[in-house]
Amino acid sequence: MKSRALLTNLAEADLRLLRIFIAIAESGGLAAAELRLNISRSVISRHLKDLETRLGVRLCERGRSGFALTEEGGTVLDAARRLLSQIEGFRREVAGLHGGMRGELNLAVFDKFVTNPECKLADAIATFGAEAPGVNLNLHVSGTIAIEKGLLEGQFQVAIHPFHRASESLLSWPLFSEQMWLYGAPDHPLLRGGATPDDAVLRTAAFVGLGYHSPNMEHFWRLGLQPAARAHEQEGSVVLIRSGRYLGFLPEHYAQSFEQAGVLRRIPSDTLQYRCDWNVSIARSPAPGRIARHFTSRLRELHGAEAEPR
Repeated sequence: MKSRALLTNLAEADLRLLRIFIAIAESGGLAAAELRLNISRSVISRHLKDLETRLGVRLCERGRSGFALTEEGGTVLDAARRLLSQIEGFRREVAGLHGGMRGELNLAVFDKFVTNPECKLADAIATFGAEAPGVNLNLHVSGTIAIEKGLLEGQFQVAIHPFHRASESLLSWPLFSEQMWLYGAPDHPLLRGGATPDDAVLRTAAFVGLGYHSPNMEHFWRLGLQPAARAHEQEGSVVLIRSGRYLGFLPEHYAQSFEQAGVLRRIPSDTLQYRCDWNVSIARSPAPGRIARHFTSRLRELHGAEAEPR
């Protein structure tokens, strides 16, 4: 593909092409992007070719072998996300100069928080919505790595997630916590007949752990244990534990319904349990706008969070 100058005159049409490219990449191909964009595949293909011509690089491979971003496509995708996030941030800041708050707030939350009685997110949304009715709230449920990346790239303005490591790039305040207990299926070999093994016996079991950096992973490290299976969300942990082959840690509030149904059993232990703290975080740079600061303030007030960040 012939090399050309890289968007020396950035126009609204170029931004539209970048938005379409992001939709294609996030959907996993042109066909899957049809529903998201509500335009035909032929039109999407034409827009993609137009963008490749404008940039002078091939962004993705598409054909019988499937869809895949090229190395250049991955670079453009990251840059496009940062660019559009910065533009949206500018629009939010300017809108904030004219009295009431208007614009969008992208909030990211880690999975399985709704059943935690200490979480006041719904109350915060209600309070914020009454104070800023002109703000459209987008709530994303995602994993810890994606949440941190989204904050730093401007995709998310506020995030609520389990605290697992300090970051110089983020400002974080503790909000609430949850108790993590060890669980197993009633027909697990160590639990049959209502047995309650001691910790030494429990440590010989096969465990399931979360497959990403998290308090769960750190607790396994501290215990000197290596999970035999990994799940990438709590739902997967439940399935593996219910199989009767593994033991694993789950939030008490989340596991309660499974206990009541008789499909999981909590295993009392002094060492095979821990507490997990949840934070609200914003990025130091790009600096959050007025909307994000206001929402974060409401969250902290409702949870009685300290004024100083971690």
